[in-house]
Amino acid sequence: MKESRYSIDLHENRRLEKAGRILLGVSSLAVTGWYFCSIIGTAASTTSSWAAIAFLFLFGLWMIISGLGYTSRYIIVSDEKITLRQEFYKPPAVFTPVSLRAVEFRPLTIIFITESGNVSLKLGTYWPENTARILEAVEEFCRHNSIEIRGDYKSENSDTK
Repeated sequence: MKESRYSIDLHENRRLEKAGRILLGVSSLAVTGWYFCSIIGTAASTTSSWAAIAFLFLFGLWMIISGLGYTSRYIIVSDEKITLRQEFYKPPAVFTPVSLRAVEFRPLTIIFITESGNVSLKLGTYWPENTARILEAVEEFCRHNSIEIRGDYKSENSDTK
């Protein structure tokens, strides 16, 4: 089994989209700088103006960070571990065969049962072909590493009796 990376974002991350986000972020920061310089020390310097500057600044930073890929959500399945990043503000969760007790499959959800608790991955219906590939990759990881599989998921490759 080779290492496979699957995006679980709601949008695709093509190079053009990333560049567009970075460009929008840089232009938002430029507008923020211009607006900041134009209102400082004038009658237009009100609370709502400063709130708009703060919003534009944070939006520009978010778009640049997003375009650089720091906010991406993904799951990486390899022979020796599963790496899951669901929230941009948390480090990825790493599941090894030693730390996983079982994996439970539910409709559009995978629950990783570990010694320290459960972690749920909600897949959704945005990319059904990607969801099927993720389910099959996790199932293959479990079978390869003899991890208990629970739930109602039946792959197309499994033996039906």
